[in-house]
Amino acid sequence: MTQCPECEAIVESHDMVLGEVFPCPDCGTELEVLGTDPFAVQPAPKEAEDWGE
Repeated sequence: MTQCPECEAIVESHDMVLGEVFPCPDCGTELEVLGTDPFAVQPAPKEAEDWGE
């Protein structure tokens, strides 16, 4: 269990794996799993638009 870095809501691991991206259950911010023991998250990197290039 950890806190969302954006809204400080409690976020639980629910058997997530390293690198998994999921939305915060409270604010919807996309979070990425940084560690599983201890469970740690950070805001997921935004994907850049390639505009078909």
